[in-house]
Amino acid sequence: MRTERVITNETCNQNCWFCSARRPVEQPELVARSAVRARIDRALAAGAREIVLTGGEPTLRSDIADLVRRAARDGTRVVLETNAALIDAERAAALAAAGLHTARVQLVAWGDAADEITRDPGGFAATLAGMRALSDAGIAIEVSLPVVRRNLALLAAVPGGVAAGDAKVSGLVLVVPTSAPLADECASPSEIATCIEAVAAAARRVGLPLRLDAATFVPPCIFEKGERVAHLYALNRGNQSRPGFAKVEACAACRVEDRCPGLPEAFLDHRDRFYPISSDRLRRRLTVVSTVEEQVAREYLTRDEPRGDSGQGVAEYIVRVNFHCNQSCEFCFVSTHLPPPAEAAVRAAIAEAGRQAAVVILSGGEPTLNPRLAEYVRLAKGEGASSVELQSNAIRLGDAALTASLVEAGLDRAMISLHGSTAAISDAVTGAPGTFDSTVRGLDELARAGVQVRINFVFCEGNRRDFPNFVELVAARWPRAMIVFSFVGSHTDVVPRTTELIPRFSDIMPSLTEGLARARTAGLTVLGFDSMCGLPACLVPEAERSGFVGGPIGGDGDGSGEFVKGEQCVGCAAAQRCYGVRRGYAELYGTGELRRLSEVAVEGAPA
Repeated sequence: MRTERVITNETCNQNCWFCSARRPVEQPELVARSAVRARIDRALAAGAREIVLTGGEPTLRSDIADLVRRAARDGTRVVLETNAALIDAERAAALAAAGLHTARVQLVAWGDAADEITRDPGGFAATLAGMRALSDAGIAIEVSLPVVRRNLALLAAVPGGVAAGDAKVSGLVLVVPTSAPLADECASPSEIATCIEAVAAAARRVGLPLRLDAATFVPPCIFEKGERVAHLYALNRGNQSRPGFAKVEACAACRVEDRCPGLPEAFLDHRDRFYPISSDRLRRRLTVVSTVEEQVAREYLTRDEPRGDSGQGVAEYIVRVNFHCNQSCEFCFVSTHLPPPAEAAVRAAIAEAGRQAAVVILSGGEPTLNPRLAEYVRLAKGEGASSVELQSNAIRLGDAALTASLVEAGLDRAMISLHGSTAAISDAVTGAPGTFDSTVRGLDELARAGVQVRINFVFCEGNRRDFPNFVELVAARWPRAMIVFSFVGSHTDVVPRTTELIPRFSDIMPSLTEGLARARTAGLTVLGFDSMCGLPACLVPEAERSGFVGGPIGGDGDGSGEFVKGEQCVGCAAAQRCYGVRRGYAELYGTGELRRLSEVAVEGAPA
């Protein structure tokens, strides 16, 4: 999506130490209404689909609503960059009526410390009041976080404050100035990296999306551990060059050299260490295929057709209501670095699924981080969905009020990911210490609320011996739940194809077989073996095969090229009911574990 920035004025009601945009007086030729309108018209004529009105402080203008209305012609998305301190309920309503989509509100710190940086006594309180007014008017709010030397130790407190506040905030945007009236106001690359890592961790804890401002790009090589912040980046080859950036010798060996403009010129004088990207996996996690908007459009909606002998069944619509998550499972195939899909697109997909009487599966990222989740459940039910399922890690569902709101809206069932029987195992797999206990509390709350629960266990190298103990935990604590088994996939570029993550099928068999026996003894149902994330039919334990080998998979049976089969599969009795193995698995281990079945018994079908 093409974005154009339009300056509305250059004065401001605040006086931030680091600001390079503020001027003591306006230039009449720049601030004239006709001049600003002309800049908006040129931006629209150039093909802008998003116009950012910025300053100075745009709300110092009495005609700011008129400028928003002019920019919003033909459905253009309009963003207002503001400190919100001058916005009251009447003004917020006028901006909403004019077509303002998003207010990007700057917060330099949380509390009184903000007023010292903005040099505006009472400004922090006024900004919070403005944010509440904007939120009440239905305008989306992003919070802009400038990373400068004065707030390095203060910025990590902002996500928690925002999450606990009255205004609905859709996300946080990190802005990194590299020039200021006083050079010392700008932080060094290493200081920036440390601050951003702290803010990213704080945002993850409270479930707020965080991204880097495209206009003040910082390269990923400033981070010693780029994996911690990979979700902030969405690089593509269109980002290879930009004014004010330069390549250095170390860039030649970097794996993202073809999609990164290099270092801001202001960084060239610093002696900080940089860390060129050498990992192919990290390169994939930093990258989007084309534009961010196109990738969001590809990934937020998936339609699954039913699988079975008759070919009849209820279609499923998986709608990703956001992409960010409060865990960091290494095997997750979701592009967690993407911004959330547009609200209108999510609602349209849910409504379409409802009209088709489909199963609506609300997923993410972690969907409970979306404050509109209960609204989406209610919408799906109101439009006629046959059932509504939530895919979640249940961390936030320990909140009885949240779970009750989802049940009241019509939630039918939940698929909850839990990948270990203990905190030590689960927290290591999810990369999120402390979340095992939260997921357990969430599952307890779902059970109390009477929601039908399926618990998803993904076999990977870190938990492959734990399945029997996991079954025992489920049987003891949630005896009415079902277990969904799956095997770690290697089917997207964001999942590493390594033996450290992906075990052999044969390595999981002792644990799998014992766990299935314990499940049978406890009367627990285990599902999922015949899915794309399950096992080849010939590797399903023989005693379980009739229950786990489903109907014909349809099409060419190879998962659209994602799966391969070995020589042994030729003439196999399960050939039309089995995908084979993923290409990534075959690259690691080959297909030697597969064997030909002379017959296969399937529930509801002849052997």
